[in-house]
Amino acid sequence: MEEKRIREIAERVISDDRDLFLVDVKVKGNEGNQKVLIFVDGDNGISIDQCSKISRQVGAEVEEEDFMKGKYTLEVSSPGLDFPIMLHRQYVKNIGRSLVVETVEGEKVEGELKEVKDEAIELNCNQEMRSLKFEEIKQSKVKVSFK
Repeated sequence: MEEKRIREIAERVISDDRDLFLVDVKVKGNEGNQKVLIFVDGDNGISIDQCSKISRQVGAEVEEEDFMKGKYTLEVSSPGLDFPIMLHRQYVKNIGRSLVVETVEGEKVEGELKEVKDEAIELNCNQEMRSLKFEEIKQSKVKVSFK
Protein backbone atom coordinates (compact mmCIF):
# COMPACT_ATOMS: atom_id res chain seq x y z
CA MET A 1 0.00 0.00 0.00
CA GLU A 2 2.74 2.46 1.01
CA GLU A 3 4.88 1.71 -2.03
CA LYS A 4 1.93 2.06 -4.40
CA ARG A 5 0.83 5.37 -2.85
CA ILE A 6 4.40 6.77 -2.92
CA ARG A 7 4.67 5.77 -6.59
CA GLU A 8 1.44 7.65 -7.36
CA ILE A 9 2.66 10.75 -5.51
CA ALA A 10 6.09 10.67 -7.19
CA GLU A 11 4.58 10.24 -10.66
CA ARG A 12 2.31 13.22 -10.09
CA VAL A 13 5.18 15.36 -8.72
CA ILE A 14 7.40 14.74 -11.76
CA SER A 15 4.58 14.94 -14.32
CA ASP A 16 5.22 18.67 -14.91
CA ASP A 17 8.65 17.90 -16.40
CA ARG A 18 8.21 15.81 -19.57
CA ASP A 19 11.95 14.99 -19.52
CA LEU A 20 11.70 13.09 -16.22
CA PHE A 21 10.33 9.62 -15.59
CA LEU A 22 9.91 7.37 -12.58
CA VAL A 23 12.03 4.23 -12.73
CA ASP A 24 11.23 2.52 -9.44
CA VAL A 25 10.08 2.94 -5.83
CA LYS A 26 11.27 0.68 -3.03
CA VAL A 27 10.27 0.69 0.62
CA LYS A 28 12.74 -1.21 2.83
CA GLY A 29 12.88 -1.97 6.52
CA ASN A 30 10.27 -2.51 9.19
CA GLU A 31 7.32 -0.35 10.16
CA GLY A 32 8.62 2.51 12.28
CA ASN A 33 12.09 2.42 10.73
CA GLN A 34 11.71 2.39 6.96
CA LYS A 35 13.74 3.69 4.06
CA VAL A 36 11.87 4.96 1.01
CA LEU A 37 13.96 4.93 -2.19
CA ILE A 38 12.63 6.74 -5.26
CA PHE A 39 14.58 6.34 -8.49
CA VAL A 40 13.94 9.03 -11.10
CA ASP A 41 15.72 9.54 -14.41
CA GLY A 42 15.49 11.95 -17.29
CA ASP A 43 16.00 11.74 -21.01
CA ASN A 44 18.95 14.09 -20.45
CA GLY A 45 19.80 12.89 -16.94
CA ILE A 46 18.68 14.38 -13.63
CA SER A 47 20.40 16.92 -11.40
CA ILE A 48 20.87 16.91 -7.64
CA ASP A 49 18.67 20.01 -7.47
CA GLN A 50 15.86 18.18 -9.28
CA CYS A 51 16.19 15.21 -6.89
CA SER A 52 16.05 17.57 -3.89
CA LYS A 53 12.95 19.33 -5.21
CA ILE A 54 11.19 16.00 -5.85
CA SER A 55 12.17 14.79 -2.37
CA ARG A 56 10.74 17.90 -0.71
CA GLN A 57 7.47 17.70 -2.66
CA VAL A 58 6.97 13.95 -2.15
CA GLY A 59 7.98 14.23 1.51
CA ALA A 60 5.47 17.03 2.11
CA GLU A 61 2.62 15.00 0.59
CA VAL A 62 3.56 11.85 2.50
CA GLU A 63 3.60 13.86 5.75
CA GLU A 64 0.30 15.51 4.91
CA GLU A 65 -1.41 12.19 4.19
CA ASP A 66 0.32 10.60 7.21
CA PHE A 67 0.22 7.01 5.90
CA MET A 68 3.81 6.06 6.83
CA LYS A 69 3.78 4.57 10.33
CA GLY A 70 6.61 5.85 12.51
CA LYS A 71 10.04 7.01 11.46
CA TYR A 72 11.25 6.81 7.86
CA THR A 73 13.91 8.30 5.60
CA LEU A 74 13.25 9.38 2.02
CA GLU A 75 15.89 9.30 -0.71
CA VAL A 76 15.42 10.45 -4.30
CA SER A 77 18.20 9.68 -6.78
CA SER A 78 18.95 8.56 -10.29
CA PRO A 79 19.17 4.78 -10.68
CA GLY A 80 22.94 4.78 -11.35
CA LEU A 81 24.87 2.69 -13.84
CA ASP A 82 24.78 -0.48 -11.75
CA PHE A 83 20.97 -0.39 -11.61
CA PRO A 84 19.31 -2.62 -14.24
CA ILE A 85 17.55 -0.97 -17.16
CA MET A 86 13.85 -1.46 -16.51
CA LEU A 87 11.97 0.77 -18.92
CA HIS A 88 11.75 1.16 -22.69
CA ARG A 89 12.57 4.85 -22.20
CA GLN A 90 15.82 3.93 -20.43
CA TYR A 91 16.88 1.79 -23.38
CA VAL A 92 16.26 4.73 -25.72
CA LYS A 93 18.34 6.99 -23.47
CA ASN A 94 21.26 4.52 -23.63
CA ILE A 95 21.51 4.13 -27.41
CA GLY A 96 25.21 4.15 -28.29
CA ARG A 97 26.34 2.68 -24.98
CA SER A 98 27.62 -0.84 -24.36
CA LEU A 99 25.19 -3.12 -22.57
CA VAL A 100 25.51 -6.46 -20.84
CA VAL A 101 22.23 -8.32 -21.33
CA GLU A 102 21.28 -11.51 -19.54
CA THR A 103 18.62 -13.50 -21.34
CA VAL A 104 15.92 -15.53 -19.60
CA GLU A 105 17.83 -18.63 -20.76
CA GLY A 106 20.97 -17.47 -18.90
CA GLU A 107 23.02 -16.33 -21.90
CA LYS A 108 25.11 -13.16 -21.47
CA VAL A 109 25.14 -10.91 -24.53
CA GLU A 110 27.41 -7.88 -24.71
CA GLY A 111 27.26 -5.21 -27.36
CA GLU A 112 26.60 -1.62 -28.32
CA LEU A 113 22.93 -0.66 -28.22
CA LYS A 114 22.14 0.55 -31.74
CA GLU A 115 18.35 0.67 -31.89
CA VAL A 116 15.29 0.31 -29.67
CA LYS A 117 12.06 -0.88 -31.25
CA ASP A 118 8.64 -1.39 -29.67
CA GLU A 119 9.29 -5.09 -29.09
CA ALA A 120 13.08 -5.52 -29.23
CA ILE A 121 16.55 -4.00 -29.01
CA GLU A 122 19.33 -4.22 -31.58
CA LEU A 123 22.89 -4.77 -30.35
CA ASN A 124 26.13 -4.63 -32.31
CA CYS A 125 28.09 -7.59 -30.93
CA ASN A 126 31.57 -7.55 -32.53
CA GLN A 127 30.31 -6.30 -35.91
CA GLU A 128 27.38 -8.73 -35.86
CA MET A 129 23.90 -7.33 -35.27
CA ARG A 130 21.80 -9.18 -32.73
CA SER A 131 18.12 -8.60 -32.04
CA LEU A 132 16.70 -9.42 -28.62
CA LYS A 133 13.01 -9.22 -27.85
CA PHE A 134 12.10 -7.66 -24.50
CA GLU A 135 10.42 -10.92 -23.44
CA GLU A 136 13.80 -12.68 -23.93
CA ILE A 137 15.63 -10.23 -21.64
CA LYS A 138 15.97 -11.04 -17.96
CA GLN A 139 18.19 -8.04 -17.16
CA SER A 140 20.22 -5.36 -18.92
CA LYS A 141 22.91 -3.10 -17.50
CA VAL A 142 25.12 -0.44 -18.98
CA LYS A 143 28.68 -1.73 -19.17
CA VAL A 144 30.95 0.62 -17.27
CA SER A 145 34.17 1.37 -19.10
CA PHE A 146 37.12 3.25 -17.57
CA LYS A 147 39.00 4.21 -20.74
